[in-house]
Amino acid sequence: MKVLIPIFIGLLVVGCATPDSNVTEKAPAETPALPNTLMNNPGELIFSEDFDPESVSNRWGFKANFALRDGALLRTEVDSTETKRVFLKDPSFHNTIIQFDFKLSGQTTDLRLVTGSGGGYNSVTRIQPGHFQVNTPSDRDAGIVPAHLGECIRKPRTDQWQTMTIEYWNDEIVAHLSDKEFVLGQHPIIDRTRKYFAFQFDLPGASIDNIRVWKATDQRDHWPETRKRLAMVQADRDPVRRDPSERDKLEYTNLKSRLTLQDKTYRDLVAKHDELKTTLHVDYTEAFITSKQLRKLIAKKKQHIKATDPDFKQMEIEVHRASRAEDAYVLSTKPELASLKEDGIPKHRYPSELGQVRAQLEAAGDKQLSALAAETARRQTALESRFPEAFESVDTAVKKRQTIRKSLNDDPEFQDRNRAVVNAGKAIKDYEQNIPSINKISPKNKSAAPLRFHPPNSLR
Repeated sequence: MKVLIPIFIGLLVVGCATPDSNVTEKAPAETPALPNTLMNNPGELIFSEDFDPESVSNRWGFKANFALRDGALLRTEVDSTETKRVFLKDPSFHNTIIQFDFKLSGQTTDLRLVTGSGGGYNSVTRIQPGHFQVNTPSDRDAGIVPAHLGECIRKPRTDQWQTMTIEYWNDEIVAHLSDKEFVLGQHPIIDRTRKYFAFQFDLPGASIDNIRVWKATDQRDHWPETRKRLAMVQADRDPVRRDPSERDKLEYTNLKSRLTLQDKTYRDLVAKHDELKTTLHVDYTEAFITSKQLRKLIAKKKQHIKATDPDFKQMEIEVHRASRAEDAYVLSTKPELASLKEDGIPKHRYPSELGQVRAQLEAAGDKQLSALAAETARRQTALESRFPEAFESVDTAVKKRQTIRKSLNDDPEFQDRNRAVVNAGKAIKDYEQNIPSINKISPKNKSAAPLRFHPPNSLR
């Protein structure tokens, strides 16, 4: 647990990323202090996590990619080239205030708090060394497309702890490091109960700590006036330096979001395109099946083979037995880890710590572990060779889909319907190109112009 006291300077909004605008210092504390907020009044503390090994919550989901270290949760070197998430089980937050400490260290250059509901995401707060930003994702069922709500330059503070606070009230969000470093946004997808809560790390090295979630009782006095003041500052601040093509992409993302929310003619064009595309895909399912759907079909096929062929089940048992032998050997090198399997200890502790020991043995070139791993791999290879249809790769399945799609080039009815989809898509592009806000930005000044999200009237 890292105890940090943010030094806030009221609500005088004068800019962004001042040199020492959220310097922190250590101080003893037992009960979490109420957060410094810009929009909401905090109420009941509904979740708190200090990552103390003696009291860490069992609701976290992680394995060897994360470990409790130095009173915080560290993204470890296990699977060091992969993006990994740690998630909280069974969250339920709506109008809330979320606060956490973070330290960007090692290789980590992108740390995100991702919230979601109903099987999809609803907000992403993304922290990078030189800035942070807030985005909203798409929801196809609701006709919502992604949006870039805002960004704020921040002074890089590698290996230093900072505190991020994110406030939600209905369709509004404010993420801030201080009263000067903030992102203000508003979007209908935010007005949902958050049933998914995860931190995503692009690479190893960063840590998080002191995660708090308070219910928000109401908005602060004079919030409309404060909102207007913050929105003016956000609109006038310098943009994050980006490649011109990346800035064009963000501008286009917000154009589509703005039109989807505010322009009925545009929504009608999109709806027509979606209807034509959906019916075409339904009638020619094998030619348009998605990679996600292919994975589900492969998994379903594997489950069927497992349930009906006793040889598959027996060979899979042999693979699991060999894998357990690896774990047993790793444990034998540090037998005290067995205590982490006892009742009352969070289930994530044992696989996390066992994974750290295994990584050390692998780095040292342990011959016995290497031999055990080779035996597991041999048995897995034998299983896949015996039942190749249960282990078909998605890439192979995609190639089959592409072959089917190519065969339809000789189908006149398909070609007519596909042409109608293409033409409906062109109508959308033509409409977008006639919007003044996209045409007034010349290639010369696009990279320098601040990215401005044009929210509904209440934020203007």
